[in-house]
Amino acid sequence: MKGQLLRYASFSLLLVTLAGLLAACGGAANTSAPVERTVVVEATVIVERTVEVPREVVVTPTPAPRPEGTKTVLRVGTGDSGEGLTPHQTIIEQFEKENPDIQVQLEPVGSGDYYARILTQIAAGDPPDILQIGDDAVPNFVGKGAFVDLAPFITSGTYPLDTSIYLPGVLEPGQWEGKQYLLPKDFSPLAVYYNKKLFDQYKVPYPEDGWTWDDFLKTAQSLTKDTNGDGKTDVWGVQLPGPWTTGFEYWVAAAGGRLISEDGSTFEGYLDSPETATAVQFYSDLYNKQKVAPPPADLNAFGGGNSEFESGTAAMRLFGRWPQSGLKDNPNVDLGVVGPPAGAERANVLFWGGFGISALSENQEAAWRFLSYYVGAQGAEVWKDWALPTVASVAEASGQASDPIEGAWLGELNYLVPRAYVSTPYWGATADPALRKVLEQVIIDPATDVPAALKAAAQEAQQALADQQ
Repeated sequence: MKGQLLRYASFSLLLVTLAGLLAACGGAANTSAPVERTVVVEATVIVERTVEVPREVVVTPTPAPRPEGTKTVLRVGTGDSGEGLTPHQTIIEQFEKENPDIQVQLEPVGSGDYYARILTQIAAGDPPDILQIGDDAVPNFVGKGAFVDLAPFITSGTYPLDTSIYLPGVLEPGQWEGKQYLLPKDFSPLAVYYNKKLFDQYKVPYPEDGWTWDDFLKTAQSLTKDTNGDGKTDVWGVQLPGPWTTGFEYWVAAAGGRLISEDGSTFEGYLDSPETATAVQFYSDLYNKQKVAPPPADLNAFGGGNSEFESGTAAMRLFGRWPQSGLKDNPNVDLGVVGPPAGAERANVLFWGGFGISALSENQEAAWRFLSYYVGAQGAEVWKDWALPTVASVAEASGQASDPIEGAWLGELNYLVPRAYVSTPYWGATADPALRKVLEQVIIDPATDVPAALKAAAQEAQQALADQQ
C-alpha cells in the first residue's frame, strides 16, 4: 500500500455551525442536526509527530480468517453527546444483531475540541475506524489523507451501495476533487420561520413558496410595530443572524454572485463583486435603513445572540432547522416554515455532517459494512426521528416530504448552490474572517461604503490566500 507523510502543523479549523457534529442540538427531537448554541471557535492545533497515512484503499472482500467466535471491534468517533447519542446507539444495536461478527464501539467527545481530539488520535496512529466530520472541515481532512476514497466499497460486489437512494444535494458535501470520501448523516438548508400568531394578529398574509426579496421586505415592514407609541419598536418584522458568514452565503447566491472563483484561486472580482455588494447593502438596510430587524444582541454570539423570535416579539427568523423542535413546543410561537426569498435568483446553502472511514483503519471492510448501514436506508429509518432523513424513500414513507413544515426544508434541496469552502481548503483562514469584518461593520455603521469595504476585504483575503499557499 502506498502512503504519504502527514504532518498536521498549525492546522487551523473554523468550527462554524457544526450541527450535530459537535454536540446535541435543539432537544430530543433534533439532537443530531447542527446546534444553535454552537459558537465560532478558531482552534490551532500543533502536532509535532509525523505519521504514515495511506492514500489509496486496498479493499479486501474476504478478510483474514479470525479464530472462531471472535469479533471485529469497530470504533466510531462522534462529536454528538447527551440525547444525541440515542440514534447512534439504536442503529448500532440493530446492526450488531444482524452482524454478530462485528462489535461497534461508540466514542463520543462530549466536551472540548472534537477536531483537536481527532487530530491527536491521527497523529498517534490510532483514530477510530469511522469518523464524523462537518462540511467545511472536509477539504482539510481529506486533503491531508485522513479518509479513504469510498468508490471501491460503493461499487464492491459484496456490499455495494446504491447512492441513488439519497436526496438531491446531500452526497456532494462529502466529496473532494470528484471522489466520495464521506456519506451523509444529517443536514439542514436555510428557511424562514414565521409566527402565525403575529401574522394573524396584524392580518398579514403568510409568506408563500416562491416569494421574493421585495415580498420579504414588505412583509417585514408590515409586521414591525411600535405598539405603545413610545417611539421604540415592540414587534420586529424579522430576526436576522447577525454577522454569520456561512448563512450570508445564501444572500450572495440569491443576488446572483459567488464569493470565490470556481477554481479557488481568486477572491478579487467575487468577494467584491456588484452582486456581493447588493447582498451586503440589502442586509445592512434591513437593520439600519428599514429598521425591521433588531440589532444583534452580541456580535460574537452565534446567530447574533437574539431571542426575539422565541419570545414572540419577532414575526420571522431566517435560520437553519436546528432550533425547530423547541419552537414547535414554544407557547409564544405558532410555527410556519417557508423557503428563503429569491433575489435575482432562487438559492439556498446546505449545512451538513457525515461519516467516513479512516485511512489508518485496519478494519476497512468491516467499517464499510457498518458505514453503509449507518447512513443507508436502515440507518435512515432511525435518523428520521432526530433529523431530516437523507434517503428519499424514507422521507416519502415517513410523510416528511409532504409535511407542511418538514416538506419546506426538503424542498429547498432543489435550490442548493455550492458553498465557498468547496473551492478551497483555506476559506476559513482567508476570506471568512474578511467577510465577517465587513458584515460587522455594515451592521454597526450604516454609513459604510459597502463597495470600498468589500474591495479591501477581497484584497485582504487574496493576500491571506497567497500566504497559505
